[in-house]
Amino acid sequence: MSSRLAPANAMLTDRATRPPVPTRKDVRTYKGFGVSPGIAIGRAVIIERREASVFRVPIREEDVSSEVNRFLESLEKTREELLELKQKVSRSMGDEYASIFEAHAMIVRDPSFTDKVIQKIESEQVNAEWALAEVQEELQARFQSFDDEYLRERVADVKDVADRVQTNLQGIAHHELSEITHDVIILADDLTPSDTIHFNRRPVIGFATEAGGRTSHTSIIAKSLFMPAVIGVPRLTKMIDNDEMVIVDGYEGTLIVNPTQAMIAEYQSRVLRHEEAERRLLENRAEPAVTKDNHRIALQANIELVEELKDAIRFGAEGIGLYRSEFLYISKSPLLPTEEEHFQLYRSLAEATAPHECVIRTFDLGGRKLAREVIGSKEDNPVLGLRGLRLCMKHVDMFKTQLRALLRASVFGNLKIMFPLVSGVQELRQVKTLVREIRRELDEQGIAHNPNLKIGIMIEVPSAAMIADILAEESDFFSIGTNDLIQYSLAIDRSNENVSYLYEPLHPALLRLIKGVIDAGKHAGIPVSMCGEMASDPLYAVVLLGLGLEIFSMNPSSIPVIKNIVRSARYRDCRRIAELALLKKTAQEIEEFVIESVATRFPEGLISKAI
Repeated sequence: MSSRLAPANAMLTDRATRPPVPTRKDVRTYKGFGVSPGIAIGRAVIIERREASVFRVPIREEDVSSEVNRFLESLEKTREELLELKQKVSRSMGDEYASIFEAHAMIVRDPSFTDKVIQKIESEQVNAEWALAEVQEELQARFQSFDDEYLRERVADVKDVADRVQTNLQGIAHHELSEITHDVIILADDLTPSDTIHFNRRPVIGFATEAGGRTSHTSIIAKSLFMPAVIGVPRLTKMIDNDEMVIVDGYEGTLIVNPTQAMIAEYQSRVLRHEEAERRLLENRAEPAVTKDNHRIALQANIELVEELKDAIRFGAEGIGLYRSEFLYISKSPLLPTEEEHFQLYRSLAEATAPHECVIRTFDLGGRKLAREVIGSKEDNPVLGLRGLRLCMKHVDMFKTQLRALLRASVFGNLKIMFPLVSGVQELRQVKTLVREIRRELDEQGIAHNPNLKIGIMIEVPSAAMIADILAEESDFFSIGTNDLIQYSLAIDRSNENVSYLYEPLHPALLRLIKGVIDAGKHAGIPVSMCGEMASDPLYAVVLLGLGLEIFSMNPSSIPVIKNIVRSARYRDCRRIAELALLKKTAQEIEEFVIESVATRFPEGLISKAI
């Protein structure tokens, strides 16, 4: 193996080249965040990013022009590398992942980046390497100062691009991670999308990092590769030695170093159990989700990328219950997607899903997914601020671009539109008025659209749940978004570790709200689905089924588990469990009661989160 390993953007060193240290044999367990499920067992390769040395070198005035040209040449070379990488990724993983590197190529040509470097070369009469390093530092500091988690995570994108340019400026020879010739688990301080994209083939079987976020491009790519991954393990590269045996548990977000043979055997057994459970569950893929007493349920998929459709089909989804359209905005950032880009994406989704329905949620930016180039200002409390439909209606021109594309795509399948974070009837009426205006524009332009397109809303704030009967009169369908409904109803930030213990999906107040929404939908004769994470939990599914929920939408891989629960249950039993659960006073009492009831009615142990 090469003694120096690096992606095209930076210098990386393998710690195996350091003087040998005593081999540690003690078992250690480190906790992080699982961002891609699965279990990987293998030897560690520690990757540390080592920056190339940069010195400040004064240049003569007559040499400034040639120094600027040298910088521009390195920019062009970097851009060519990124576009070549984009093509490779497009062929192997699809256009949405390739757009990450298209965005990187745009950074190379962004005046806020390139012009500042040139200006520094000219005004300070310094070498391009120094000017680039200074501008890179300034940009990174700016991104890191943002309150928005998504924008802070874009620091990695800026660094990726700047490091590539620096490498080309200095003419540094580099090596690829793919040069490793044996199966390994990569442990690193951080990994860029450029690094991770090379992991779609062996020898890398899993990875863990000190840095990273759940919404980072690296995490997204790991999920698409079905590669076990854990992020956010503090001081990872300082506490683990090269070639130590490591287990990466992407389910629990843990990293086990120097596991005993018994522990290795247990995790290998868990892998086999997961594989066997998945194989067994997929046997029912083509079977309907029908209870033993013939009550029919629809199981749909939540997706962010077109590429996830194949998984939805493989796991037996009956349509798309939630397409999160904001990922299109995020992947195109800092640019906004065009109407044609919207249209082509929605058309492809509608056609691939037909004859089943495909529900497109209009972009739900805001909160912790701030599109700062759209919002343009800082918010002290973004979760309660300009987000969801509020943001859409404040930036109508941008919103109309999406709505026009959705209406145009509606003729190519069973497409439906869903609006997020509706808090009252007035908001719904306003957006429906906007849709009617766009319909008239399309009619005047002779552009086809479905006049019977269904328009629904997400129920994810308490006010909407409380007036669900009123909203049902003006909606074609509801989708309950429990992630936010729990957060807003219980007044807790689920990402805040100090109050995370209060995040209780079985809280009596929440169950009452959910039942009220389902009942309001039934009374009005409109479908009610649930697209929050609660819908994918086997234990909660029994209660939700009993409350009368008939459409569950979830991560594709959860569908076989929930289908097995439904096919093994009796609807009348679930109704009785839900009725008695509603009489309990605390979430703990409800959970204990449901677990006990399920254990009696599911002797096969189907309610197991290990499946």
